Amino acid sequence: MKEKLTGFLMILVSTVAAVIYTYLLLLAPEPIPTLTLKVTVLLIVLVLLVVLGWIGYVLLTTESPEDVEKLVRELEEKGELASEGG
Repeated sequence: MKEKLTGFLMILVSTVAAVIYTYLLLLAPEPIPTLTLKVTVLLIVLVLLVVLGWIGYVLLTTESPEDVEKLVRELEEKGELASEGG
């Protein structure tokens, strides 16, 4: 039942937001439509830059495959890692 309420609220919020956004772009007096477009573009660019930064952070902090293979070899030599061969 909670999922259905959540789904209904999501549909309601998205519909109301679409109506408000349409009003702000097409029916509101100037300079509101221009400001609405500027804010929209700014938010889109900021989201893309955050995603790009997050990808960069993940690439920076993830161990390279060579380091992982070296670690696996070391653990196998110590007997701390079960051999997949059986």
